[in-house]
Amino acid sequence: EIHWHCEHYKGRGVMKEFKTGRDLAKEMGISPSVLEQTFKEYNEIMKKQIADPNGGPYEAYPSGKTHDPYGKKFFKDYPMSVDDTFQVAIVTPLVHYTMGGLKINTFGQVLGAKNKPIKGLYAAGEVMGGVHGNNRLGGNSLLDCVAYGRVTGKHCASEVMKLKASDA
Repeated sequence: EIHWHCEHYKGRGVMKEFKTGRDLAKEMGISPSVLEQTFKEYNEIMKKQIADPNGGPYEAYPSGKTHDPYGKKFFKDYPMSVDDTFQVAIVTPLVHYTMGGLKINTFGQVLGAKNKPIKGLYAAGEVMGGVHGNNRLGGNSLLDCVAYGRVTGKHCASEVMKLKASDA
């Protein structure tokens, strides 16, 4: 399954494969010796951690102690070498869900001063707030958008039809 994901993300241009660490170092604009030294240090930390899994001078994530100054406690890929093949992606933070937002009524109308609907202003999905409290259920973001979008859209359409009827 991992192969499919790697191919998918390489095809989208957000992941690259490097046949060796030397190729990776070139892409990074560093000397291969820098990468070799990094791997040497990493492998030494791994050896210490495997020999003494609950020791070390550093705080480990999520708990305990480690020999890794960055808090890593579990090492899966050992040892690492510049002769290895690397699948590389840049990982960046992003907003995938927002909480809080505009106050609405049961029709999706945005409420203003004194909790009165602001004429013609509607909200649905993540832009409106108050559904989840201080944390959300993981799968509910799409449900919020669909359910509130439907309710809000239906009410908005009925209001437009009332306006058209009054113009006739």
